[in-house]
Amino acid sequence: MAIVRNGITFMTAEEARDPNNPANQALKAVNLGDVRFPNGFFIRDDNGKKYVEPATWEDRLKVLRTAMPDFPDVAPVEMAACHHIGDESCGNGCGKLSPEFRCLKIHDPSIPFYGCGCVNFF
Repeated sequence: MAIVRNGITFMTAEEARDPNNPANQALKAVNLGDVRFPNGFFIRDDNGKKYVEPATWEDRLKVLRTAMPDFPDVAPVEMAACHHIGDESCGNGCGKLSPEFRCLKIHDPSIPFYGCGCVNFF
């Protein structure tokens, strides 16, 4: 089951593939092609035309800290393996973070952000 923290949804690749998932529905509006977004991306709307804007490391960290204010200080290299590796999945590594961290999909509908992040909900 997807986990929602402070309005931000974290989900496994299986959950993200669900055709009824609101994040999945919103992604149908744009073509991601073969472009890789290591820090995630935003879907922007310019007078009805939707496009993708790559996110920065700071953008991804801000989303993670919104969901979990106590998110540890980490460098981008520590989450390098946790990024989109295809339309449907994130990588599975969390670098040097402790083993309880898992790489999950992230969706923040308020900005609309899509990405991956290492979390320790388990």
